[in-house]
Amino acid sequence: MTMKMVSAALLGAMSLLSVTGQPAAAADKNILMVLWKEGMEADQVFKSTLADLGVDASFQEINARQDRAALAGQLRGLEGDIANKVYDAVYTYGTVGTQLATSVVGDHSPVVFNIVFNPVAAKLVQSLETPGVPVTGVTNGVPVADQLDTFNALTPIKKLLVLYNVREPNSVLVEKDVAQWAEENGVTVVSSRVAPGTDTLTTVLADVASGKIDVDSCYAGADSYLASAAKEVHAAIGDKVHLYGGTQTYVAKGGWLATYAPHNRDMGATAAEQMAKVLAGADPATLPVLLPEPRLFISQAAAAQHGVTPPADAALED
Repeated sequence: MTMKMVSAALLGAMSLLSVTGQPAAAADKNILMVLWKEGMEADQVFKSTLADLGVDASFQEINARQDRAALAGQLRGLEGDIANKVYDAVYTYGTVGTQLATSVVGDHSPVVFNIVFNPVAAKLVQSLETPGVPVTGVTNGVPVADQLDTFNALTPIKKLLVLYNVREPNSVLVEKDVAQWAEENGVTVVSSRVAPGTDTLTTVLADVASGKIDVDSCYAGADSYLASAAKEVHAAIGDKVHLYGGTQTYVAKGGWLATYAPHNRDMGATAAEQMAKVLAGADPATLPVLLPEPRLFISQAAAAQHGVTPPADAALED
């Protein structure tokens, strides 16, 4: 090597040290992130909060893009690395993604899930208090009755349409909870089965818009497909009925009237806190599943359109 080349190399190294303060080094922890769709605030906050907590981690991401079969294929492609315990822990988003991931990961790495509505019914944990398996995380499972009580106090519900995704077990469970609440509160309920890749949602929205389905309110629970279609639902019937969603996304992204749920940022931050505990040696089998405090979110535009006065403690979107 010539003196000029040596000098250049030394200068480059000194420049790197002056910028970073230390030589580049591998992260202490390797985390596999099993995502369900792009651009979710909770996922982004999870990563930033881990850094704020002082966790030095590298991330490998796989993304289902709401395709169960595609995610299963991606997970199968990682079976060797998973078996060899390449990952210190696995982060998952949503019920379906978590079910698929845990079936492949087994006990090779601890799993911390986020935004799973009913982890017990999904057979991910034995109980919220004591998971009993190397899996813990954060739920968005605000009881449906609590949500509907909150909406009913905001503006009385008389005829309620419930949209539920027949391909999502949690969504089917939510429909049953809505039916029970409606019976106990003297509310007429119309249940409509919808499914991705079909025209079922378009059909039911057309029936509501035309008056064939006569309702004053519509509710959809914590479901990725319906949350993704929130804008479509709002555009079709948002001027005709009060729209109530099971997660913040319905209001923040879809313009629905209200939801009563944890903030997406709180979901991501709480999942990061859970992950930090696991990476520090906590046993996920004994680490309780957490539900961040729910809040009433209201769309200012929808409230004005329907003549609804938001309570003083509501979080206003728009």
